Amino acid sequence: MSVEIAAGVPGPEPADSRRISEDRLGALLDAAVDPIVLIDPAGRITLFNRAAERVFGYAAAEVIGKNVSTLMPAPYRDEHDRYLQRYLRTGTAHIIGVGREVIAQRKDGRTFPVDLSVGEFRSGSERGFVGVLRDISLRKQQEQEIHRINEELRLIFDSTPTATTITDHRGVIVNANRASETLLGYAPEALAGVHHSELILDQDRGTVRENFDRLRETGERFQCEVRYLTRSGHALYALLNAGVARDAQGMPLLMVCEIHDRSALFAAAQEVEELHAKLMHVSRIGLLGEMASGIAHEVNQPLAAIASYASAARRMLLGGMSDQQELATVLDKIAAQSDRAGKVIRGLRNLARKREAVSEPVDCRALIQEVLRLVEFELRAKGLRVLLNLEPVLPVVQGDGVQIQQVVLNLIQNAIEAMGESASCDYLEITASAPDAGWIEISVSDCGPGLAEGGEARLFEPFFTTKPQGTGLGLSICKSITNAHGGELHYRRNDHGGAEFIMRLPSMTRQ
Repeated sequence: MSVEIAAGVPGPEPADSRRISEDRLGALLDAAVDPIVLIDPAGRITLFNRAAERVFGYAAAEVIGKNVSTLMPAPYRDEHDRYLQRYLRTGTAHIIGVGREVIAQRKDGRTFPVDLSVGEFRSGSERGFVGVLRDISLRKQQEQEIHRINEELRLIFDSTPTATTITDHRGVIVNANRASETLLGYAPEALAGVHHSELILDQDRGTVRENFDRLRETGERFQCEVRYLTRSGHALYALLNAGVARDAQGMPLLMVCEIHDRSALFAAAQEVEELHAKLMHVSRIGLLGEMASGIAHEVNQPLAAIASYASAARRMLLGGMSDQQELATVLDKIAAQSDRAGKVIRGLRNLARKREAVSEPVDCRALIQEVLRLVEFELRAKGLRVLLNLEPVLPVVQGDGVQIQQVVLNLIQNAIEAMGESASCDYLEITASAPDAGWIEISVSDCGPGLAEGGEARLFEPFFTTKPQGTGLGLSICKSITNAHGGELHYRRNDHGGAEFIMRLPSMTRQ
């Protein structure tokens, strides 16, 4: 940069005018906040303002006439004169007219960074250069501190064991740590520019996008179970935690997403579910084993009747009886007894077979009546009656009918055993009603001795039993089945002093 200083308008004598101009220039330069240094074409200092004195530690008189390289450490000191001579010879600028960062040196030898701007000036035959310097030590320290902090944050982010992505306010990934690469199989740079939801299976993607939208609007963190699709193509069960960072104006700036691998937990849950299903099946088999003699008798009775009626029909045919109406009556009795045996066997088969849990509409009236057919002989053998109070119309329940049947059968069997010890009456009562909108209740109440003092708190604990030969799993399994159907199982002492168990299940209208 070259500046020509124009001649002044007519005024005082040239010497006086020059002196006044120099005084004004000196006053202006001394008032400047930044150091200003003027040098001649040979590189000698011709002016050194007060700011320069303060920053460099030299008095102006100490440096006037000295080469400006005095203010520079090596290698700048060695190169300066060469740059200046090249510019004067060729006009090719290296620093002149261009601002740049350089290192300066104080009188005590300490160095410090400065922003240096150099310009050329001309005034008549006089030619020189002006350098304006700004001490940027504080700025460089701040930059170094920011760099250090950023590097620490980068290392922390990259070393975090939890797979984490950082997205912009739209949900597009701008950074991902190494743990995400380990978990999902994608290199962090491959994820840049990808919307986070694109990593999620189609079936779960809509839910995640809705959560992202709500996160942007409300700022409330969200947590949801989702399935990611890894680079290898398999589904990964994970827990997604996400939060939003906002700027000073409260606008969403970026979102942080943590991905917690839940595959092992999901596999364990599946295993527990399978073991629970096996346990329920074993429990049903054990319960049916306890009822084996009664069930055998219940099946044997219609079979014996069928044999008897069949023999009678045979005699009628061989004896030449031609009364078709009487023969049809005998055959009707055979069919009725066959149907009776068939119902018992079908109920027994449903309870005994091992199968996957199903969810279907369940008619609890029909279910209770089917269970009673299995315990009918045992009740008669022990001289017990059943008071059956079923509302004419009950809401339908959604669930697994066999499992609900298992609960009812277990509660009835417990009631029969309790009344075998001691009973204040000869009946047990089974009630099915809809006392609340959206719910049905099935209760089994006996006239036995009730639960011993202190046992109620542990009643549904696994392996807790009051029976000498009990496993302590029956009521625990009943409780878990009821809970799995969204219901509740409670115990209370009834008016006879016996036990009453109430199973509450949500109806399909509530679900």
